[in-house]
Amino acid sequence: MKFETKKTTSLGLQKRMQRHSQKGFTLIELLISMTITLVIVGLLMGMTKMAVGAWQTTHAKSRSSRLAQEVFDTIGKDLEGIVIRTGNKYEWLLIQESNNSGVDNGVASKEMVNPLEISFFSAVTDRYNGQINHPTEDRGGDISMIRYRLIQKDLIGAAKEKPVFALYRQRIEPKEAFDDFLAKESIDEDSNEINGYDTDQIVEDKNYLAENIYDFTLSFIFEYTLNNKKGYKRVVVQTNGDVKGLRIKGNVIEIKDGASWKPLNEEIPTGASQARLSGADISILVLSDSAMNKLANDKTPSFSEDELAKFLLKNGHHYSKSVILPQP
Repeated sequence: MKFETKKTTSLGLQKRMQRHSQKGFTLIELLISMTITLVIVGLLMGMTKMAVGAWQTTHAKSRSSRLAQEVFDTIGKDLEGIVIRTGNKYEWLLIQESNNSGVDNGVASKEMVNPLEISFFSAVTDRYNGQINHPTEDRGGDISMIRYRLIQKDLIGAAKEKPVFALYRQRIEPKEAFDDFLAKESIDEDSNEINGYDTDQIVEDKNYLAENIYDFTLSFIFEYTLNNKKGYKRVVVQTNGDVKGLRIKGNVIEIKDGASWKPLNEEIPTGASQARLSGADISILVLSDSAMNKLANDKTPSFSEDELAKFLLKNGHHYSKSVILPQP
């Protein structure tokens, strides 16, 4: 009898457990579990979004830094080898507004800040593609003509549907530089002294240097002596600034004020010695790929000044570098 009682009790317990297991979760239990699951998923999505955002920011800044370094390395070497000869009336350096039109100078809200063309002579080491002293490649000479231009151009196709800001560097080899540019009173491509030179050669594919360069500015530092003390005059060339151009002709340094050229000596103290070029500051503003895509796809007519400033602050990275130049 005792055995049967225990067996009956065991069977009853099993039936109650089976009924409980068949009952399942209550609605409240399901709501609680779903809430916890949603909270966990939300946290994971937030953490993933933050991680992706941080990666994108780091990637954009890293890429901008690489572009800036490439530009600085190239321009820095060119300027360190700049060649200026005094005691003559020939032009050795010319910075002026680019005379390109249409898409090359930007359109609407995508207009370039400082569309300058920079030309000077330099004893660069990459002349003849680095084949210096090669019996057939090296055709003599060590002074090349260097030209820089920042344009807005479609780098992929001819449709110009998605142009980007791109910096180009043209190196004119010493043989051609000697024949066409050296010992000229003007190295402007519009000058009658320059024959057979096509300015569009600057923006050929082989001269491409870097993209996403929204602003490219060169500032030159000139040194003079007054009462046995050195003084310095900084000249920032900007198409929308006070100085819109700069040129050096032998001993004469001139800046473009409005539409006319005037001697730089008018900008330094009376009685000071003749100013000489002593240094340069390179400044560039690099935009992220996402910013360039927005500009390329943006159908709005223009940015306001405040909107543009906020856009550049959010999507651009500013870099600068100083270069000590050789004394002419």
